[in-house]
Amino acid sequence: MRHADCCDTADRLLTLSEAVAAALQTIQPMGETESAPLFDAYGRILAAEVTARLDAPPGDNSAMDGFAVYLADLSLEIPTRLPVVAQALAGHPCSGLAPRGAAVRITTGALIPDGPDAVIMQEQCRIGPDETWIEIEPKIAARLKPGENIRWRGEDVQAGTRLLLKGLRLRPQDVALAAGQGIAALDVIRPPRVAVASTGDELHEPGAQLPPGAIYESNRYTLIGLLRRWGCAVTDLGILRDDRAVILPALREAAATHDVLLTSGGVSVGTADWVKEVIAELGHIQFWRLAVKPGKPVTFGRIGGCLVLGLPGNPVSVMVSFLMFARPLLLKLMGAEPVESVRLRAAADFAFRRKPGRREWLRAQLRLDPERGPVVHIYPTNSSGALSSLSWADGLVELPEECAGITPGDTVDYLPFSGLGVD
Repeated sequence: MRHADCCDTADRLLTLSEAVAAALQTIQPMGETESAPLFDAYGRILAAEVTARLDAPPGDNSAMDGFAVYLADLSLEIPTRLPVVAQALAGHPCSGLAPRGAAVRITTGALIPDGPDAVIMQEQCRIGPDETWIEIEPKIAARLKPGENIRWRGEDVQAGTRLLLKGLRLRPQDVALAAGQGIAALDVIRPPRVAVASTGDELHEPGAQLPPGAIYESNRYTLIGLLRRWGCAVTDLGILRDDRAVILPALREAAATHDVLLTSGGVSVGTADWVKEVIAELGHIQFWRLAVKPGKPVTFGRIGGCLVLGLPGNPVSVMVSFLMFARPLLLKLMGAEPVESVRLRAAADFAFRRKPGRREWLRAQLRLDPERGPVVHIYPTNSSGALSSLSWADGLVELPEECAGITPGDTVDYLPFSGLGVD
């Protein structure tokens, strides 16, 4: 006989904010770190602050292809003709003091020769045969200022300053910044080990022949894709049949060797929904069911030291509940700095009525109207089984608990997928 737990009789559903806050209090960031070569560091969480080793740029250099000159040599009344006496190339500096009354040919990135205080772009010069001399018009000379087209040593980064902060999820530009300092590897948090399973007798792998009443399983493809994008080490447990004798040992074994166990399906109140009961038997459930739509039957608990997140079975519910609930928990586990979801204010180009009481997300597209500015449209159906709506959408419209409906022209909160880590 199946037994109800205390979560089944809760008088009030937790709001999303309450559930996330309660779950975050139980999570401690992982302390294990490893050194990752730069090409393996993308998307990883930085485990230690990085301090700049060098000034960047390391020396005063030219921002343009042109000629290094002394401004005091330029006439503001008649054209100035200067002989070109040397050249400075990137990686091949010009040695010695450049003479007054002359110009030095210089390329972008080359060190400024001793003496000159400006670089004039080659397009602003009349250049003599074989670049033996240049001529500069007074109107050009009048516009030049000391330091013109010169990038000064340390103007980008100064040695000893904080370069990258602990908890940063490394983007390509962050890795490039480390590379520019000569850093070959970064200390990062060990990837969390996450086991993913879907449950349901109706589910079959893509490519299989479908019997009557069956569907192809897609939730794992959503979850594993998101987890890999965030740098998790994922184990695919496949499809688990609606059988306690199958689900219990699978979850027990996975929990023993993983940091997180992520399931879809089997957490509602159907007669074949075994996942929630198995979690309670093997460990404990901290809460079940949230005041959200889609994704109400979300389950959160632990089996030993393993976090267990039981998500609903409908594909839209899976992705939305993962982004809104599971994502902040994983980020804290990984040691990442908390980041609020990006929210844009936009005009609704739709009408929508609903019963207040739950936070709700509608699949949406954002468009820029020349007259009205940002405008959002929603998918024609609000079914949580409409997998196509997720591919169609580029974000979500969020309706707060007290909202009873939207009329065209109302201002709504739009959450772009890109701001939720879905690029």
